[in-house]
Amino acid sequence: MAAAKVEFARVADGWLPAYAMAFSGTVVTHEEPAREAKKRIPLPNVCEEFSIPYIDTFTMLRALEARFHWHVPQA
Repeated sequence: MAAAKVEFARVADGWLPAYAMAFSGTVVTHEEPAREAKKRIPLPNVCEEFSIPYIDTFTMLRALEARFHWHVPQA
């Protein structure tokens, strides 16, 4: 687990919860919490540990009422 903590701190993922905490943001991730994780630390685990809100991408898109329109060019 110590190696997983070092790796988490080394990569960009570690900055996401820190930024969200500093600016009262929400982390958006496809990852699920995994308490049994040993080799890598999922973002939701960190968010839960520090009471940082997190949601998945589809929940974010619904909250933003995102709409996608397909445009097929006519040949």
